[in-house]
Amino acid sequence: MVSPGFIRKTIAAFAARPWSWLGGVAVAVIGVAVIYGLTVEPSLAPRSEVASRNPPYPAHDARTAIEKGQQRAAASGKMLLVAFGANWCPDCLTLHENLEDAETHAYLEKYFELVTIDVGDAQKTAAVERDLGIDVKVIPLAVFYSADGELVGDTRAGELKSSRHFSSRDIRDFLREVVDYHRIVSPDQRQ
Repeated sequence: MVSPGFIRKTIAAFAARPWSWLGGVAVAVIGVAVIYGLTVEPSLAPRSEVASRNPPYPAHDARTAIEKGQQRAAASGKMLLVAFGANWCPDCLTLHENLEDAETHAYLEKYFELVTIDVGDAQKTAAVERDLGIDVKVIPLAVFYSADGELVGDTRAGELKSSRHFSSRDIRDFLREVVDYHRIVSPDQRQ
């Protein structure tokens, strides 16, 4: 049972500091709005949460995925792009978003077969390194092969490490450099 003294003290506290109570109410309303926005409108969710629903780097057998990609590349005459990344990595997610941009995606589809490999934790990375003989020290890592399976180059020097700072046009120009000149040059160092 609530005592009349408690109610009197509560009313006196509110009258003495109405702004502090109003601030608490505002925080509660904003909190409810954010929760509502994240559950009703998923585009407002953090990238990592969206990626967990439809991961750009799915969990599958890396060796099999690359073999299938090589078969598609040989049949189509396109280059093979193997992108190593993680669904928690902001640079990996941004690179994937840039590859999904309409113009960049059209260019990618024209010249490349794409395979994405999840190296999301140390155990997965070790398995990929062991199975494929590819040293994954920085992500996102892109490895390019010609249609006949010859290694064209890779981004082991960290050319795509800061992908969150690149636009889709930067990534498209980076891919053009690979196609036209078989050169791997960081998007921010291209001339």
